[in-house]
Amino acid sequence: MFSIELLFDNIAASIANSPDFSVTKPEMPTENNFLRNLLFTLKSGSRGIHHITGDIHYIALSLAGRKTVLTIHDCVFFTRYSRKDFKYWFIRFFWYQLPVWLSKSVTVISEKTKEEVISLTGAKPDKIQVIPNFFDPRFSYVPPGQFNHACPRILQIGTKSNKNINRLVEAVHLIPCELHIVGVVEEDTMALLERYKIRYFSYDNLSFESLRALYIQSDMVAFISTYEGFGLPILEAFAVGRPLITSSIAPMEEIAGSAAVKVNPYNVLDIRRGLLKIIEDDAYRDSLIRQGLERVKQYRISDIMQQYADLYYRMDAKHS
Repeated sequence: MFSIELLFDNIAASIANSPDFSVTKPEMPTENNFLRNLLFTLKSGSRGIHHITGDIHYIALSLAGRKTVLTIHDCVFFTRYSRKDFKYWFIRFFWYQLPVWLSKSVTVISEKTKEEVISLTGAKPDKIQVIPNFFDPRFSYVPPGQFNHACPRILQIGTKSNKNINRLVEAVHLIPCELHIVGVVEEDTMALLERYKIRYFSYDNLSFESLRALYIQSDMVAFISTYEGFGLPILEAFAVGRPLITSSIAPMEEIAGSAAVKVNPYNVLDIRRGLLKIIEDDAYRDSLIRQGLERVKQYRISDIMQQYADLYYRMDAKHS
């Protein structure tokens, strides 16, 4: 999801404007050339703190011995490859174990990701600091219009397998609604939508303003993933002021708190129950919106950036 990239572009911009640190965010000449990117970093490495924030953890190998902060978003490769697959061990060693061992500091975006990184790498817990994501402040509250009880507009963020869209489609079967889906709809999902005659619209390569407009125009947001490192759409729904249904598993559960309907993402009937509760209970729906607007204040950009600033101060003092 491009919101992750946008998030850390904002972090990099804030870092660049700080008078207190010399911090760089490594940029690579290629997307997928492992060796070329390593050599590029080795030759172009500057002084100061290097903050690795994208899916290029292995760059820590070229920055060994320097002040390096590694931010790990998730360990989703767990769900994609078998231990019998060579790629599993290659990614585990070069994207997780070596980079974590070689980096001076490691940050993760949730307690769940911290547990996974420790399990993968054997790192000491005190080396890994949880600094959550923040929401883009351009996601701001817009009072919802009249809720469409007869045919609510449900916004689904993401279409990859972990986004659990097929179970959502099963759950909305027999609930009159419109599904607005952000992402490329796969053939199996499309077949389900057509089988159940569900009215849907899909969107890909959206601008920020277009994505924000979809949140604003929705009656509710669905984010019932089976795996996430964090779950930015939770904060985006809260910030805009739309009721949310999400998963009752980490890290979604800890981020949403009591400000969302939480359901078992593997149980279609429970997902349907959560959807109907939002649709049918006006007072409950309004309370979710109020709670979401309060909860999202914990994830403001200024507060999260201060946590990074404190980390840089400690690194500078320790390794200078």
